[in-house]
Amino acid sequence: MKNLKKTVSLLLIALTLCSLLCACGGGSTKNVPAATISEAVNTAIGKADSLTNPPDSFITGYMKTEPSQFGDYVVCINAYGANIDEYGIFKAGENMDAAAVKKTVEDYLALRLNSWMEEYMPEEKPKLTNAEIKTEGDYVMYCILSEDDKAAAFQAFADALK
Repeated sequence: MKNLKKTVSLLLIALTLCSLLCACGGGSTKNVPAATISEAVNTAIGKADSLTNPPDSFITGYMKTEPSQFGDYVVCINAYGANIDEYGIFKAGENMDAAAVKKTVEDYLALRLNSWMEEYMPEEKPKLTNAEIKTEGDYVMYCILSEDDKAAAFQAFADALK
């Protein structure tokens, strides 16, 4: 009888520990290259042919940050046509955590909005006014897109990190 109690007690302890370990494992994101996430986003919004990656000077000039501060990143901006479609995906690095990355992106979006010329493509301004930022673990994404494209982009972003 003592052995049965001891065995049941050990099994309960083991089950409790397993439950705790399983519960703790769901809070982090996978390590996915930003380029892989970007491919998923481009497919989801159907704009792979109209978006391009700007040079590193874009990050230095507009985001006021050295690209090396990020663990990884991709920015896609409109290359053709008359729209301001744009998104960026950043992974926190050794020099910048996710909160700092988010702050950098917020500052960039504020700069874009504050420098907007009202007479320049007024139909596109709502995309910038309604730009959003999402954070998933170490990853931060911003979107300057239509509402439908933004929803699809953020869903692809979240799915790629599951």
